[in-house]
Amino acid sequence: MSTTYVSEFFRKQMKMSLREYMIKAKLKLVEIRLLNSDYTFTQIADELGFTDVSHLSKTFKRYSGTSLKEFKTNGEYQLLKRSACSA
Repeated sequence: MSTTYVSEFFRKQMKMSLREYMIKAKLKLVEIRLLNSDYTFTQIADELGFTDVSHLSKTFKRYSGTSLKEFKTNGEYQLLKRSACSA
């Protein structure tokens, strides 16, 4: 199968691009790590393939509407609770 076919098939089935789906899945893992571990922002960014903490922070804020620090302080899942994240 071609990558174009897989991408288009995925978009039709999931109503979002494969890339966006992967980003949202990673951000859900970020939430889990922040609330259930003592990992630093740097460790989370490295583990999940973000360039650095700044990249992770900007991406997280774009999809969740809150900063990493605010999220960790509030301690409540956001992205895990909703099926579609705003972008």
